[in-house]
Amino acid sequence: MPNVHGIEFNANQSELVKDLVRELLKDGNCVVYALNNMKPNGELRMATTLPTPNRREVGGVFLRIRPGINQATIVRPMNAKAGDPLTKLAKITQAETLELIRIWRKETKSGPILIKSMPITIEAPNILPTGKSGQTGR
Repeated sequence: MPNVHGIEFNANQSELVKDLVRELLKDGNCVVYALNNMKPNGELRMATTLPTPNRREVGGVFLRIRPGINQATIVRPMNAKAGDPLTKLAKITQAETLELIRIWRKETKSGPILIKSMPITIEAPNILPTGKSGQTGR
């Protein structure tokens, strides 16, 4: 069985999954990773950033693909509203599926994460009226 990013798919499924992942990677700003511990056969996920221990500070998962007996299954993200909860991946509907996944990416707000930074202030050295620095020698 062919391996796609660490998850084993049937031969006909693997080519469809690879094509779908390639097209989404062309959009940029996303990563693909496998969850091998998902039962029974694992799950392939796409997100804007890699998973970390503190998931609340990173971008969300906008695509989940599970291998099946006959066809791979695409699982809709929890906070997306478009499409069915489970979609079978097929060559005939691949263009429609790609557009639906792009909609999911917008709905899940999986765009680039902007980190708020503290304003940088530069303090001037303390200079006495005599022109000497603020340190006094005792």
